[in-house]
Amino acid sequence: MLALHVLLNIPNGGMVRHTGYVEATVVTCKAAKEAVKMILYVVDQVGGIFVVTVDHDNAEDMVKMNKKGEHVLDKVGNVQILTSHTLQQVT
Repeated sequence: MLALHVLLNIPNGGMVRHTGYVEATVVTCKAAKEAVKMILYVVDQVGGIFVVTVDHDNAEDMVKMNKKGEHVLDKVGNVQILTSHTLQQVT
């Protein structure tokens, strides 16, 4: 039996999120989802095992919020984009 190990790094929305560009972040999240679906299909076809590990990803947290959970606005009333890391725990 042939053993094969493949390690992939799929750039995620968390990286693009740091740019503050919401639309691009959505595209990268969708692309990562489709890539994983294709990989799972191939792994299933060959009877393989698929193991997923991830680091911190904050694509779901793109705007600054105050302690009340409300969006923080700039001087002209636009929502402020959060481009820094958060203090969210990795689970």
